[in-house]
Amino acid sequence: MSEDTTKQPTPDAGTTSGKRGPYAKGVQRRRQIIDEVLTVYDTLGAEGTSLRAIARAIGVSHSVLVHYFGSREDLFLEVLAEQDERHRALFREGDSFVEQLARGADFSTSVPGLMALLNNMVARALETGNDRSRAHFSARYARLRAEFVPILAAGQRAGTVRADLPVEEVASLILAAADGLTTQWLLDRSVDFKAGLLLLARLLEPPPASGSQR
Repeated sequence: MSEDTTKQPTPDAGTTSGKRGPYAKGVQRRRQIIDEVLTVYDTLGAEGTSLRAIARAIGVSHSVLVHYFGSREDLFLEVLAEQDERHRALFREGDSFVEQLARGADFSTSVPGLMALLNNMVARALETGNDRSRAHFSARYARLRAEFVPILAAGQRAGTVRADLPVEEVASLILAAADGLTTQWLLDRSVDFKAGLLLLARLLEPPPASGSQR
């Protein structure tokens, strides 16, 4: 739809006035919209979520969404970026590799619409012409791999991850497994997304010492 593909940049309310009040109100409105979009997406699905449909569902005008986000693609990418920040905020320094996977799986499956939107936008990023989404997800995967590497390296030092495995490739494998399990979970909710990730973690553990029993 043409309303969703044309970027019309407009400064946030208050950014040119120098008044803190209007600017703070604009930031709050933007956050409220981001908070509600996933619920609308979960209800209407990919085909039903034009900017106009989203605007109607959350009780704002189409022009408000264009003002804050410009296009449907940009709105969805901002929603996903916000969810990534909330996901990251759950982790604590010193979390083990397994704790990271478990907490991340719980978060992903607890937010309605999140994984469906993520999968749809990744698929769209592979299509010709969707350069904005392609750049977003290329950077996202690079960041996630970089975040996993020191956690895996710490696991190797602690003896919970096999020391002979290259951590960069393991990080890519984890993300690949998460993506594949996500697709299966979206198609069939009997698939245990979290259990699949934790099984992968077990497969990455060092073999038991000779003569010991697990």
